[in-house]
This record gives sequence, structure tokens and C-alpha cells, in this order.
Amino acid sequence: MEPEHACAIISGPDRRLLLQLRPAHARHAPLQLVCFGGKREAGEDAAACLARELGEELGHVPAFDRLPRVELRKGPRFIALFLAAAWPAGLAPRPEPGFAALWAPWRALPGLPLSPWHARVLAAAARGEGVVELLDGDPGWPRLPP
Repeated sequence: MEPEHACAIISGPDRRLLLQLRPAHARHAPLQLVCFGGKREAGEDAAACLARELGEELGHVPAFDRLPRVELRKGPRFIALFLAAAWPAGLAPRPEPGFAALWAPWRALPGLPLSPWHARVLAAAARGEGVVELLDGDPGWPRLPP
């Protein structure tokens, strides 16, 4: 079963994370930090989706592990698959216009304006957990129908 979204937990050579700061006008997670990635298109598997999204959002497709790092689920829904990616030394990210790419140390994450879902996924990744199960009433985006 393929996820609805594919995202990357991107680490640099210095082990900091590369995150996207979404603009105030963004439909989802405005003014919040998220992992790069996006919604799968029809007929696209998670790896193809992630490669397409990273190319669009960063101007480069870093090497990423095709094995799951963290799955985001709600009941039977497979909302997102987060894969680990490595950003090459010396290459500057080129985010899409209106978006920003920021480097953050893992230890700084609790104090940053992370989207609730991405905060939960990154906390799970830091603990070595492979699944985050959302419950009714969990904050986050996109809002899930009942």
C-alpha cells in the first residue's frame, strides 16, 4: 500500500536537518517548519513522488534511503512515508520562490515552530520508532475527514 504523501528527513554532513519554512499564505502549515516532500500523484510510488517533490522544492534530489524511516498513519490510512535523505556537502538548497530552506540541529527542534505532525514524526525518528499513529483530535494538517 502506497502512502498519500512522501517526505524526506534530510540530514546534512554536519547532522543538522534541512527543513522547509512555509510562507504565511500557505494552505497547509503556514509559518511552520516541515520536512520537504508532498502528495503522491496517480500512478506514482513513494520514491518517485519524493524524487519529484525534492527536485521541485529544492532544485536537487539528494540520495535517499528507500527503506521507511517513519510511517504516519491514522487507523487504516497511510498518510505519509518519511524516508531518510543525505544532503551533499557544499551544495546550497534552492527552495521554490516564497519558501525557505533552513538548517536546524536536532536538539533545537523542541523550540522551533514545527508543524504538529512533523514534530511527532521527527521525535519518533529521534527515538528510533518507525510508526506514528494519529488519534482523533490530534492537531495537524491536512485535516482528516472523520
